Amino acid sequence: MLISGRSVSFALLLLMVYPAEAATVADQDPRVSPVVLAYRSAKPAIVNISTTRLVRVRYGLFRSQPFEDMFPNLFPRRKMSVRSLGSGFVINPSGYIVTNAHVVRQAEKISVTFPDNTKCPAEVISADPDLDLAVLKIDPPDRKQLSHLPLGRSEDLMVGETVIAVGNPLGYTNTLTTGVVSATNRTLPLSEDVEIRGLIQTDAPINPGSSGGPLLNIKGELIGINTAIRGDAQNIGFAIPVDRLADELTSLLDAERLNRVVFGASVTQRHGDDGDRLVVTEVRAGTPAEGKLALGDRLVALNGKQMCQISDYACAMLDAKAGARLTIALIRDGRELARKVTLAAKPKPDGNALARRHFGMTLRVVTPQLARDLRLRVDRGLLVTRVERGSPADLVGIEPEDVVFQLGRLYVTDLDTLGTILEDLEPGQTTMIGIVRGNVSVSGSITARLRGGGSPERN
Repeated sequence: MLISGRSVSFALLLLMVYPAEAATVADQDPRVSPVVLAYRSAKPAIVNISTTRLVRVRYGLFRSQPFEDMFPNLFPRRKMSVRSLGSGFVINPSGYIVTNAHVVRQAEKISVTFPDNTKCPAEVISADPDLDLAVLKIDPPDRKQLSHLPLGRSEDLMVGETVIAVGNPLGYTNTLTTGVVSATNRTLPLSEDVEIRGLIQTDAPINPGSSGGPLLNIKGELIGINTAIRGDAQNIGFAIPVDRLADELTSLLDAERLNRVVFGASVTQRHGDDGDRLVVTEVRAGTPAEGKLALGDRLVALNGKQMCQISDYACAMLDAKAGARLTIALIRDGRELARKVTLAAKPKPDGNALARRHFGMTLRVVTPQLARDLRLRVDRGLLVTRVERGSPADLVGIEPEDVVFQLGRLYVTDLDTLGTILEDLEPGQTTMIGIVRGNVSVSGSITARLRGGGSPERN
């Protein structure tokens, strides 16, 4: 979780990796060490991420950007669109990919590259810059099942144990480095007012060119997501623990919000001696899950597909729409049970009305034709058409013809998605907002006003 802290100079990692051939049991060569086997087994699930990014600004609208402050020489105040590289890894065969939020922030276009050089366009489903985590979605080429990295565990890491980082430092693709866990639960100051806690510290050499790539243990299990290095030191790197990703995944991939459905149960992943398990931690009254699921139920399958990790559950739920009948296999008090739950439709809120109420701005969906007519730099998002004077939008510097591309963790391209985000926003609550103005893209904070009130509008 991010809190106030001191500024320290850090260098970004833009870590990137390419999948490789899987290991075979027949490997008898004594040179085929556990590191080699771990690399071979994990590599097919790791993808290159290439983005075309909008102009970057270090200061301007809103607050400064923490990752840019870490290494200001890499981030000039303004420049034209550039290509940038990072990495990510597939967490589900249906095409969900995890990376760092700063890898895709301000990205105009995103492409992922597979080991056979097949390239696919990707879109951001959600991103949280405070956690520096993002989830992308691609349509698998030829509808094939993709190799993926199961989530490991980070709560039992030992200082001194071997770790493996795979990346694309300075453009040298498929680079593997090894080291050890130097420390756990480290705090990383990013800027004058932001820091991130609970990180894994490692001395595995990692360099700019590899953000979003996996940190593996000697068994090839995912234990972290590489995110940053100390710019004023050698071989001091940091990774986000995989357990934090597991904790946040159902929030990053919130099926009820994204699909406008009501299910009514919360599920979390827990580690056990017999492996990972999915456990029901909440059942809300008056929802389809009430009477079907109970606290402590262990979910083992959804519509016939086995589930043992939170990525299995979260990605499967995103495929379910309103009216879908879910068949859930579970274990309760040692008994195997099957329950059927029909998802209810969740009414769509009026996104524009909520934007006016909370922020004092009126929005319009950006279409390719509108983008051409107005010569906008992006062809997706929500165009600001009016701003009330003295409103929260006005106070943070939003102007007509700005384009809103993100609110909270979610990227917004339509008013329905906007409404799903704003319906839960409380008066006085602060959330993140991303804005494109001309060739400039910035992110900052905006606070919902305490109460509605009419005021003049700026066209």
